[in-house]
Amino acid sequence: MRTGVHSRVVQIAPALMQRQITPHTPLHVACFGQTRLYSKTSQRPSAFETTVQALQDTSRNSEQTSNRQLFAQLQPDRRTLEKLDMLQIGTVKHGRFERKKWFQYNEPHVKLPHIAFFAGAQTPASFPAESLPEVGVVGRSNVGKSTLINQLCGSLTARVSDKPGLTQQINFYTAGRDLHLVDMPGYGFAFAKEEAAKSWLDLIETYVRKRKTLRRVMLLLDARHGIKANDREFMELLDRSNTQFQIVLTKCDLVHRIDLAKRHKLVSMQTEKSRNCIPRVLMVSARERSGLNELRKDILHTCTLGQKYLANHKKLETIALTEYLEQLKIYQDTARAKKRRQ
Repeated sequence: MRTGVHSRVVQIAPALMQRQITPHTPLHVACFGQTRLYSKTSQRPSAFETTVQALQDTSRNSEQTSNRQLFAQLQPDRRTLEKLDMLQIGTVKHGRFERKKWFQYNEPHVKLPHIAFFAGAQTPASFPAESLPEVGVVGRSNVGKSTLINQLCGSLTARVSDKPGLTQQINFYTAGRDLHLVDMPGYGFAFAKEEAAKSWLDLIETYVRKRKTLRRVMLLLDARHGIKANDREFMELLDRSNTQFQIVLTKCDLVHRIDLAKRHKLVSMQTEKSRNCIPRVLMVSARERSGLNELRKDILHTCTLGQKYLANHKKLETIALTEYLEQLKIYQDTARAKKRRQ
């Protein structure tokens, strides 16, 4: 056993002995007990369905079916699939003799200003003065928050690590003196000490509740897993504090395109009853740099910077889309003709 793993086991073992643990006890409950993401619980029903509830709502079969089978039976939205195909988001398997497209959508680039770190806060007293509009980025540990911020702004300013839990304070980045991007600590980190994890969550809660310049929170979800229990609790916190937030599915390059469209549909169903969730789920891949322009546009419009940075973008987007649809029609017509000859 490696030294690092051994030390973690030694630290966790006394806590496990004080609790009654069963084989079905979740890891975070076994290590920390019933720790919640917010201090005060609410008795009213949640506006967010669990993944199991959403899957059961889509099934008309009264027989007992596993979640995996329910997800396989879920029909993806046709428009979502077409958009994923156009933006080249998600993986796709091509047959050996399948005819591939010779064209692609030349999406006009949206540029955000380069970012510079200017403040870090471990306590609410350390928050910088409220000045520019702010967009927060939050999510579970290792969901790719810092990586996404770097890719959005073409920078390496935000620290990135393969080890979950590197960000342990709220980091404020200024972007061209027009807006602030705020990188928050990840929640749901199983190996952090209970006191540290609770202090991070209290800090985030104070920030989203009291920050007047906060325009929107971008809530990142791993596209492979969707909404988990910790995500639901945090969304309930945002809903109760009347904080606008938007779902962003990350690591989409690791998910098959059809499954990604299903996940998009499922997450949209789970959040449709929320009062503060923006009804537009975004899908991005920081590794492939796909889907980032949509996120950049939403950030700029949220901070009322559309006129400054997107003056001619709509015209360029219309031209690019028209050219793509013309090539797509030619491709579909020739594919049908070839099929008829066969």
